[in-house]
Amino acid sequence: QTILYNFFDWPLRATSARLIVIGISNTINLPERLSLKLQSRLGGERCHFKSYTVDETVAILKTRLDGDASQVFDEDAIKFASRKTGNLSGDIRKAFHMCKVAAQNALDDYASGRRRIVEGSHPKVKISDVQRGSRDMYTSIIHKAISCSSSYEALVLIAIGALKKAKVGKDIVSLDVQEMLTKIESIANGSGEDRYLSARLSLGDLLGILS
Repeated sequence: QTILYNFFDWPLRATSARLIVIGISNTINLPERLSLKLQSRLGGERCHFKSYTVDETVAILKTRLDGDASQVFDEDAIKFASRKTGNLSGDIRKAFHMCKVAAQNALDDYASGRRRIVEGSHPKVKISDVQRGSRDMYTSIIHKAISCSSSYEALVLIAIGALKKAKVGKDIVSLDVQEMLTKIESIANGSGEDRYLSARLSLGDLLGILS
């Protein structure tokens, strides 16, 4: 954060010319997540931009698809990607990535012969491709991390996620270790699974995993 501090400190040091620094963030609470020292260099004026609506997202996706979008994507596929994005974050980059993953999945299916092109037609991305792409996009990293972890590590990851969700806007370093231990015990007892019920972490164990 030292670089950001120096960056936002420039306007205060400028003497011979007016210098204005404008910061753009995809999170509404970014200033509160920064250090107090850095917050002291930020102005109090903010301009909030609303997330794209579903109709706006559909229009943007069709514009980015050069030519006739219906030649590449089913209309339902574009609408599903737009609704999924709108319900989750409204971040248009997610919609772009979702469509890219869906197109790659469809291309792989046609190339491998799992899907055939009907005579007189051409390859097309369907809603099922976008649905599969969205599942891979939003769950694969989490699932892989937990599935490749030991019982103790999985409990720590799940506990951090639960506490982070409950403490929206606060940095992960603000989580109390004892609070994490309590949450881990609660998750283990509530899971009903032997691999978690038998996992009991001490303060030293938790610090060792986190480090």
